[in-house]
Formats: sequence, structure tokens, C-alpha cells
Amino acid sequence: MRNLGSFTALSLLGLAICACGQQEPAATPLPAPPPATVATAPATPPVEAKKEEPKPVPLTPEQKVKGYQDGWAAFNAKDFAKFQSIWADNATSTLLDMGPPKVGPAAIADDAKAFATAFPDVTGELELTLVNGNNAVGVLLLRGTQKGIYETPMGPVSPTNKKVGFLAAHGIELNDAGKAQSQWFAYDGGTVAGQLGLMPMPHRKVIETGWTDKPVVIATGSDTEKANLAAFNKALEGFNKHDAASALGSAADDLVFSELSAPADRTGKKEAQKGMEDMFKAFPDVKLDVKSAWGAGDYVVAIGSWSGTNTGDMPAAHLKKTGKAVTVQFVEIDKFAAGKTKNIWIFSNGAAVAAQLGMMPKPAETKAAKEAKPAAEKPAAKPAAEKPAAKPAAAAPLVPVMK
Repeated sequence: MRNLGSFTALSLLGLAICACGQQEPAATPLPAPPPATVATAPATPPVEAKKEEPKPVPLTPEQKVKGYQDGWAAFNAKDFAKFQSIWADNATSTLLDMGPPKVGPAAIADDAKAFATAFPDVTGELELTLVNGNNAVGVLLLRGTQKGIYETPMGPVSPTNKKVGFLAAHGIELNDAGKAQSQWFAYDGGTVAGQLGLMPMPHRKVIETGWTDKPVVIATGSDTEKANLAAFNKALEGFNKHDAASALGSAADDLVFSELSAPADRTGKKEAQKGMEDMFKAFPDVKLDVKSAWGAGDYVVAIGSWSGTNTGDMPAAHLKKTGKAVTVQFVEIDKFAAGKTKNIWIFSNGAAVAAQLGMMPKPAETKAAKEAKPAAEKPAAKPAAEKPAAKPAAAAPLVPVMK
């Protein structure tokens, strides 16, 4: 603190009177004290005005699309320095129902490196790209050959030298600076395990080629988008009332229902409705909790959770009632044409459903597959997945996550 000093009051001296009453000559006055010195504070340097950080210029929708595509191009090129640079400092990455999220650019990049180490030739091909505001969602075809250690919730898997090819849903949310603030992945772990020969459960075959058309759609807030979203919400209401006809009220007769945890699509509105009714019997309290839903052109994207208690049999899925409760996350993408739902894609982790129903193989049951040597070293050996096997109780579709 500054010491501004203090001032001292001065007293005047009187005359002394002798005891005999005689007046003494006046005493010589004392010399006047020097003038008091007042301490002054050092000069305060001028305070510079704080410069405001320039606000980031909002990205155009086209720039967001390009940034999204560039991120996948960096991953495909195994340019992980560039890949790491796209993330915000506190970014998060989540594999739905596959463990805790990764936090921070380095952890996210390391996770991507680990997958590329297991599948050195892995590529992610965008089949569909949807952008609405700061949200971008893609349908990806992930392909690669497992030549390295593959880390899974069941433990590490030794190289199988087998190929995988499967569809996944992927989404990112950008911040105002154009950095990726968060991302999520949704795909079926059972499909990957089946394609690697680790589990005998029915699963989709390896996808070798992508879609002919690879649409890129940017939301405009059009009346069509609003109408499609309203149709989705009405179908959601019907599902949660367990009214299959209402839930599929906007579906076209030639609807293609693709639940990616099931070994095959369902074609036709009638087949989809029958499957939904069977599910209502197996899970009488089933419900969908949608956290977010938005439109982009002819598409609607919804993200949420599916929950129910398995108190009934589901013959089509070779499922006997277990009495167990299930909760899984899902991503749904619907395509509309002239107000009718033409395609429904459901992305969820069927392996998580099997685990909650108590039907996942124990680690010991997959030990042989984990210790298998690459096929080149054992050309005569036949993978377990190629051998005919009886349908297990949890044959896909394990739990149809339908709208």
C-alpha cells in the first residue's frame, strides 16, 4: 500500500516564572523546525486497455461439411497429427454402450491410432452426410483387415487376419471456433465379433462396397423438414403406446427397415409391423426416450435410449424370456419421400443387449479365437464362424429397436 505520510502538530513554548515571583528575561526562542516533507507515491504506469479476443467467424454449412470430410480423410491417411488438431481442448469421444468416453485431443487420437493398429488398412467411407447447425452426422462404411491386437470389452484379440466391413453411425458437434467439441460412434460389436470369427451368433456379412450415391444434405429449416420431423414424433408416440400400426403409420408399403444389429434387413411395412408386435410381447414395458431429433432435407436423425424388461418369449429372435431389464443407446436415421418413410436405419450395440440379458459368451469361450494365429500360418485351419452352428438363444435380432 502507498504510504502517504503523516503530519505532526507543533506546540508553542510559554515563559517560565521563578518561585520568587520575579520575571525572568524571556528565553531565547527555539529555531523553527524545517518544513515537513510530504511523501509522494511513485507515478502509476498507465493501464493498457485489455484487448478483446476477436470472435470466431461462424463457419458456413459448406465449410462444416468440408471440415467433417477432412477429418475422415486425415484418419484414412493415418495423419494423426492433423487428426488430433481438429479437436477442442476438452473434447469428448464416446462409443455408445462400449465403455467410458475419451477426453481431450490426445486421448481421442490415441484411440483412433489403436484401432488403426489393429486394422492397418482401415478406412471410413462416408455414405451419407447430414448437417444441421453445428451438428454433423454420417453413415460410415468401416473396412479393414485385423492384423494387430484388437482391444475389446471382452479383452484383447490376437490377429485373425480376417476382414471386417460394417456400417456405423457417427456424429460430431462443433464449437463456435469450428473445433470438434464432441463425437459419438454407434455400431454393433456383435457384427464385428462375428466377422472376425469370435462368436457364432448370426451377423451381417462383410460389406465390400459402399453405396452408389453418397448424399450430402444440409438443413435449411424448410417446411418439408418440419413435416418429416412431425411425422417422426407421431410415430414415436405410437411406439411408446405400443401401437405398431400407429408407429408405422407414415411408412411406405415398400419400407426397408435396417436394424444393423440384425443379420438382415426387413422389407415391407407388414414385416416391420409384425416384428414390432412380437417385440411388444417380449418386452411389454418397452419405451423409447429420444434425447434429440432434427431434420436435414429428406432425413430425420434421432438419438436416445431403448429400455424394457424381457418378460416374454420372442420366437423370431430365438429368445426365451430372461426376466432381465435392458437399456441401450441408439441412433436412428429415417429417409422420407413425399411424406412417407422409405428407409429406417437403427444403429445400436447388440452385444450390449446380449450382455444385459446374460447371453454373452464368457471370456474362456473365445480364448481359442483370441489365440488364433494368422490364417497364413495355418492355411488348413477353418475358422469357427465358418462351421455350421445351432442357432443360439440370442440369435439376432436380439432386441429390435424399432420406431
